[in-house]
Amino acid sequence: MRTLTAAAMGLAMMLGAATHASADCAKSIRLAVSPAGKAIAADGRARVRAQTRAAGFVKQDLVVEMSAAVPNGTTFMVFANAQPVGTITIVFGVGRLVVNNDGANVLPAGANPVCAISSIIVTDGAGNTILSGTF
Repeated sequence: MRTLTAAAMGLAMMLGAATHASADCAKSIRLAVSPAGKAIAADGRARVRAQTRAAGFVKQDLVVEMSAAVPNGTTFMVFANAQPVGTITIVFGVGRLVVNNDGANVLPAGANPVCAISSIIVTDGAGNTILSGTF
């Protein structure tokens, strides 16, 4: 009986560790440039990261960075899994979107959980795809 109990406890601990580890991730991609993106010399990257912290809290963040030869103040919409997650405003040719669940921040629907994000699309004001990629 003790052997069976020890084996069951060992299995439970292994499964618990596997579940715990699966909540963590760190992935990054370079975004592909569309013809509309090439016209403005766009380039970009995206990163997702989730780290388990104390008391079971999983810190999550999504970062999308881009550059483009457009006037200061030009905005681009960012979509994760076809859901809007925020905007990037270009200043001196570069812009960055960071969404996370630090403090009182709540992740947008398409970005929660970040490890489940499969696609990122960046569009201009007219809805044209500028950058895109899949994790």
